[in-house]
Amino acid sequence: MMQPRTLVGILGVLQTPFQSSGNIDLISHTRLIEDAIEGGADGFLVPAIASENAYLSYDEKVALAKNAQEVVQNRIPVIWGAGSSDIEECVRVGTAAVESGADGLLVAVPPELYGEPATIVEFFKTLSRQTPIPLMIQDWAPNSPGMELATILELIEKVPTFRFLKIETLPAGPKYTQVLEATAGTLHVSGGWAVPQMIEALDRGVHAMIPECSMIRVYKAIDRFHRSGERETARSLFERLLPILTFSNQNLDTSVRFFKRLLVHKGIFATAKTRLESPEFDAYSEEIASELVDRYLSLENDVLANVC
Repeated sequence: MMQPRTLVGILGVLQTPFQSSGNIDLISHTRLIEDAIEGGADGFLVPAIASENAYLSYDEKVALAKNAQEVVQNRIPVIWGAGSSDIEECVRVGTAAVESGADGLLVAVPPELYGEPATIVEFFKTLSRQTPIPLMIQDWAPNSPGMELATILELIEKVPTFRFLKIETLPAGPKYTQVLEATAGTLHVSGGWAVPQMIEALDRGVHAMIPECSMIRVYKAIDRFHRSGERETARSLFERLLPILTFSNQNLDTSVRFFKRLLVHKGIFATAKTRLESPEFDAYSEEIASELVDRYLSLENDVLANVC
């Protein structure tokens, strides 16, 4: 059994760049990986929901994860995302992850199982038996409380590969504390979609936050200040970031579109093309997004100049 490395700090979800033709752009993907490592990322998750997982084929998911694995060259941990509720596909991705030397596998709780907790445990028991890799379970229920604590504790008892829990529920904060206290901090707990409550998450002692990769430098600065005891500096810096998060986290599609625009402005992505089915930004959203891109670039420049 492979053992997970310590994953503390900021783990970045690698977004998926597309060429104008709609094909995956691995050149831009490689630029993103290198930029995020330079920016201080403590690990990667690839692909995940923010990577437009729902619009990727199995072969594309594996190609993105393998590219990350090859570019990273063991500099930081890489966790592969299964991106499916189908256990057979999860096993296929997990097998490829093991063969490529990945540090873990992310699998979300299938939405249809939330109403029957016993089926959640059986799903992950079956997966664990077939895929011997450290498992990050994603409690993705952004409009509900997600899994009950009793289910999480049963998973710890009965799923030997379960090492990490990514909490993305409503609300997230109290659940971080509930799980951390019930497990005495032995289960790795992270947050993602609740990044607009990042200071609260750090106050509560999460091991990591897992946001997207375009703002890694500022996320990392906030995390570093907070973990070194400079909470007020971390809070002040976070409040400068908050208007951007307020816009981007209106919904998942807005987040994907906004951060791709930011990556284009940074010269990392060649296009802001997505595979999303929702309408593109209208003129008002486009103007606000442009203003916020400029705001972020100014903030990142200040961080790089150590002016917080």
